[in-house]
Amino acid sequence: MTRGSVPGAGRPAGFSYLGPVFRYRGNRASEFLQAGVESFGRQDRAAADAEMLALALEATAAFGVTDVEVRTGDVALFNALIDALDLYPVWRRRLIKDFNRKISLTDDIERLTLKTAPGRHEYEGVLAALAGSDRKAALALVTDLMSIAGTTNVGGRSVAEIADRFLEQATLKAGALPRDAITIIKRFLAITGEPEGAVKQLRALASEAKLNITAVIDQLESRVGFMVKRGIDTRKTRFSTSFGRGLDYYTGFEFELHHKGNGSEPLVAGGRYDGLMTQLGSAAPIPAVGFSIWVDALVKAGKSGSAA
Repeated sequence: MTRGSVPGAGRPAGFSYLGPVFRYRGNRASEFLQAGVESFGRQDRAAADAEMLALALEATAAFGVTDVEVRTGDVALFNALIDALDLYPVWRRRLIKDFNRKISLTDDIERLTLKTAPGRHEYEGVLAALAGSDRKAALALVTDLMSIAGTTNVGGRSVAEIADRFLEQATLKAGALPRDAITIIKRFLAITGEPEGAVKQLRALASEAKLNITAVIDQLESRVGFMVKRGIDTRKTRFSTSFGRGLDYYTGFEFELHHKGNGSEPLVAGGRYDGLMTQLGSAAPIPAVGFSIWVDALVKAGKSGSAA
């Protein structure tokens, strides 16, 4: 072993944990017990995704909770759709941010289809200079302007954040989101039901709209196949293209397990986060998928099931 090397580094690894976590939850206790399973480094992503879902279902069954509603989605599908539509980068970032944060996409999409009302803007000159620019050019212009002004941030915003905001305003002022794009996005977001049926609908949409999203649909179909091999009844699994967990570090498969009759809070939830390790300092991306178990909620659901 060479100096500084770590045994097993670069190889797939699985971890589990159980302990108290802290998170603001409104009127409920901010400290609570949570368990979880994490898998890092596996290149067979579809198989790993299916394994995590199967383990999550085993966790609920271990507590006597079998009446479970399985909700699934895949943010990679939405990202691929937006890329295939070849939208302005500003629109791409805005729509993906909305999707990840569970903001109403429908409302924002409607706003983007309307042209900006005529009238002057206090930063009219800056917006005109940025019209048609990319993010790099916008950042350079705003950096120069702020350097002249002798400041590096305004109201706590960094130069990059200010540049993004100016670029968004310039793009929105230049015109509306194309109607054909919005029609495709709405049709995409309406796809829901059993996973096998969703795959067929997605392939039909891709073919009719001439969208290059075959690779991500293939990945979804492969995952469904591995789910079946794991004994998961996909007829009782709900897939929705609009499903998201509201956390922007997810990069693909997402899921939640709910006790039927309680649709608000999941018992188990997780998904794929291939980019998280690089955000935390990894020199190279590491495939990762996992889930968290809300132990208190699962115990409560198990007790209510036995009482019934």
